[in-house]
Amino acid sequence: MALPIVEQHLRINSYESDLNANIKAVSLQNLLQEVAYRGSEFCKCGPSVMKDRGIFWALNRIHFHIYDYPRWEDDVVLQTWSRGQAGPLWHRNFRMLKDGQVSVLGTSAWTVVDLKERSIYRGDLGFDPTFHHPEDTLPLCSKIIVPKDLESVPSEPHTVRWSDLDTNGHANNCAYTQWVLDALPLDYVRTHLLRDVQVNYHREVHYGEQVDLFISRDADKWYITGKTGDLTCFVESLEFD
Repeated sequence: MALPIVEQHLRINSYESDLNANIKAVSLQNLLQEVAYRGSEFCKCGPSVMKDRGIFWALNRIHFHIYDYPRWEDDVVLQTWSRGQAGPLWHRNFRMLKDGQVSVLGTSAWTVVDLKERSIYRGDLGFDPTFHHPEDTLPLCSKIIVPKDLESVPSEPHTVRWSDLDTNGHANNCAYTQWVLDALPLDYVRTHLLRDVQVNYHREVHYGEQVDLFISRDADKWYITGKTGDLTCFVESLEFD
């Protein structure tokens, strides 16, 4: 019996690459998010089906680790599968292969949200258990804890713009990673290789909202907290070589 793994063959484009010709973290995250939607279609719960039922997939957490950077014009294979449900969270894994070897591993956690109530939907999704595959890539996504002894330094805030918005009418999940990287010192990001990205999403942000960014650093691991007023929107951790 074939494994319930959705697979896409891709070529890394120039507009997805940085000045070193490596894939940008935000481009990689976009690819993971898009293949996740293809994976949900395979499970008979794709975006169009969910919309007709008045519900949608909301990304709660994501974690990916880059072992061997995909580069401009590289041909890669991107795989995804449902890991199944744990509590209110549905877990989905990712694997990217380059020349047959692991390039990127990732995992994510999603909730199903009622469009009208904007609350977690707890009804039956009708998943066939054979659509799930128990293989893990990385440990299931966990809560990011910023060490209390680290200094938190405010950075330049980001105002949500038209280009940040997605089809749900709020800032796209992947945009947060772009804001965070733009907030880090240029001399650092140009001379260090990003290896590990984790994001916890807490609330949506909409057009015109100001997101205040607070940065903490522990050697080559950075923590960035995004807030609107006193409310935390997201927490992201980035680890560099």
